[in-house]
Amino acid sequence: MEEVKDPQLPTIEPEDKALIRYRVIAEKNVVDASKEPFWVKIGSGEFMPAVEKALVGHRPGELVVIWVPPEEHYGPYDPKKLQVVPAERVPEGASPGSVIKLQDEYGVVHPAVLKKVEEGLAVVDFNHPLAGKTLRFEVEILDLKKRKKEGEQESGRAEE
Repeated sequence: MEEVKDPQLPTIEPEDKALIRYRVIAEKNVVDASKEPFWVKIGSGEFMPAVEKALVGHRPGELVVIWVPPEEHYGPYDPKKLQVVPAERVPEGASPGSVIKLQDEYGVVHPAVLKKVEEGLAVVDFNHPLAGKTLRFEVEILDLKKRKKEGEQESGRAEE
């Protein structure tokens, strides 16, 4: 989509509601995308705060690209979360690369990525799959509802 900058359209400010569609790319792979457009109240924390903040000053019709470092989403990759467990704890049929669920000594179940199994041992990674990766958000701003100011009604082009 080509970026459209119509100076007649209002810009996004904190507490406005923006109708957006997005996709997230990590290492050239689309890892998430909105199925349908949705409204987000800017500055509310409903969506990733770094993305909400980056939308301020933009207008409907724009495609905004935002780079979000690991520190602002799933954190840096932590090598301490790579663990070796007995292979019998790995669900039958699981193969390297698959997400498995392992119970800790307190009975809490945690997702982990199975890295390898050999000689009765399994290497599992409890890091989030996106930990340590910079994410590229591509956000299309479709519409805008300006925040209500005291004594005013919400303004915008479309209704929720």
